[in-house]
Amino acid sequence: MRLTRNVTALAALTFVLASCGWSPPNSAPQSTSDCPAEDTPSAETITTAVQKVGERWSVTDSGNTGDCRLHWVVIGTGDTAPDAAVQVLFFDGDKPLGPPTPRPRPYTTVVPLGQKIATVQYQWLQGQDKPCCPTGIAQVRFEIGADGALTALDPIPTPTP
Repeated sequence: MRLTRNVTALAALTFVLASCGWSPPNSAPQSTSDCPAEDTPSAETITTAVQKVGERWSVTDSGNTGDCRLHWVVIGTGDTAPDAAVQVLFFDGDKPLGPPTPRPRPYTTVVPLGQKIATVQYQWLQGQDKPCCPTGIAQVRFEIGADGALTALDPIPTPTP
């Protein structure tokens, strides 16, 4: 009987969290200032990569993995709507690796980082979700592959509208 109550309580909590657009807690991203300058992308490299996405885009966040090799910047248009699209751009030192997806998406963040792996969290609206509260969620780990290219270690979600 006690197990049934615990399972019921856990199911109820899961439903509440999912219906509120829950997302896992973020750890503080590492700052690129923790890395030697020669291991970080230059301002010119970042600007050039951002301009390839479009003129109206600008950097909103950045960080790096613990080994200072894989760097990322999140860019946005300045739109403050909860479902405004953003894009993540990756770099190997000063070499652009590109974005993990061909088009910007809303509800995309970089979450807890590892020594060599960056994790991108994707969220999307499902069913009757309100723009503030997406319930679709997946995390995809990225690293620099043996060939020097950005490699996804998990499938990138393709939410359906």
